[in-house]
Amino acid sequence: MILISHRGNLDGVNPDRENSPSYIQEAISSGFDVEVDVHWWNNGIWLGHDEPDWGVSLSFLEKIKDRVWIHCKNFEALTNLIDKDFRIFFHEKERYTIISNGLIWAHDLNETNKKCIIPLLSENDIESWDNSPVFGICSDYVKKITSKGILE
Repeated sequence: MILISHRGNLDGVNPDRENSPSYIQEAISSGFDVEVDVHWWNNGIWLGHDEPDWGVSLSFLEKIKDRVWIHCKNFEALTNLIDKDFRIFFHEKERYTIISNGLIWAHDLNETNKKCIIPLLSENDIESWDNSPVFGICSDYVKKITSKGILE
C-alpha cells in the first residue's frame, strides 16, 4: 500500500502552503507520493485547490511524475494533460473516479478493494477506517498513518 500526501500535507492541513511547489517537494523528499490540484489557466499549468495559485512548467510535473497524482480541477487541465504520461483524474462529487493508470479514486469507503485509492482526510477518518485492503491512502495526515503502523 502506498501513502499519498494530500496537496503536500504531512501532519495536518496547511492552506497557505498546499499545492505549492516547495511543499510538494518536501512531501516527496519525506518519502511520500503527492496528490496535487492542477488548473489549466492562461495557457499554462497552475497548482492550487480552489483557484490557480502557483504557475509551474510541464517539466516540473514531468520531473516528479512517478510521485504525483494529478487532480485536474478544470476541463482544460484534463484536456491538456490526458495524452501526457501522468496519473490524472477529474471528479467533483462522484463516489468513484477512474485514474488514467486504471486505478480507482474511491470516495465511497463502503466498497473498496486493492484497485482503490481512498481519501482519509481527517484524523477521525483515520481512526474509524477498518484497515480494509486498498492500493493506497491519500491523507493530510500521512505521518500519523505511518506512525500508527497501518502500512505494516
